[in-house]
Amino acid sequence: MSTQLFEHLTETEAFVFSFTAYFACDETKGNIFKRTTISLCNNLGYSPNTIRAAINSLIEKKFLKSETPPAREKKDLKYTYIDDVSHHLRIGDHAYAVEFAYWMQLMLNELRTRKTTKGFYDKYKPKVTFFKVPVSALQPNSAGEKWQRNQSRHLHKTLILHAYLHNQDKHIQKYNKPVLSRSVAFLSAMMQWSRNTIRRIINTMSDMGLIRFKLMDNRILFTKINKIINMRGGYKSLKSKLHTTDAEKNKALFSNFELDIPRPGPNASPQEHSAYLQSKLERQRLQSQ
Repeated sequence: MSTQLFEHLTETEAFVFSFTAYFACDETKGNIFKRTTISLCNNLGYSPNTIRAAINSLIEKKFLKSETPPAREKKDLKYTYIDDVSHHLRIGDHAYAVEFAYWMQLMLNELRTRKTTKGFYDKYKPKVTFFKVPVSALQPNSAGEKWQRNQSRHLHKTLILHAYLHNQDKHIQKYNKPVLSRSVAFLSAMMQWSRNTIRRIINTMSDMGLIRFKLMDNRILFTKINKIINMRGGYKSLKSKLHTTDAEKNKALFSNFELDIPRPGPNASPQEHSAYLQSKLERQRLQSQ
């Protein structure tokens, strides 16, 4: 998934498009997506009606296009039922869908040849930044387990925002940068969700033990971001005000501390190296709390 998707799609459409594009961008699979509605339901945690509505909307927005399999393909198959009821989808003609698919295909080729995508961003400098969303965390624990509509939407949004933050946190750790911080206003504009929605999601992640955070002025400092295993447990209530303890104490703690110190170069002064090491130690201390 990528954050730019939310400039064009709802979170449901973004889920369906990203999952579809992963297969429709694979040359070894003929650049076409073939799955049934129930298969998408099992993977993405949505109802059949929601999946069908999202696919129809994506086709209308030209992010996807439906294709009818040729008659000869059906005749060659011994069992045609699954093929008959499956969606046959390709990437549409929308400008961003084409760009998304181009970089996705390059990344899949890199993964296939090198067995890793570690050097992908340094090698290609892509215009689209992807982050992995673990959709398996939303799969039901039993066949009869169902969500209410609002609960489903909230937890799907929670999964997306957590995946973005987890990806950003890994990035800053890789380059030895300080604690990840984002404002509610920034996250709201990026995801195209209301600020209250962002606050509710952050509180839900905190209640579920997925993150630990502190408040400093208008920023949220994410001191710990844990990996998601399963989100089917849901949540007890929605809270529109960020709740964290010792907010004033945290504000004083960071008032004289620079959070955005870049890693100094080889010719930097001893003072610059000292400031950088101090920021790194402070990050480690925060994460251990």
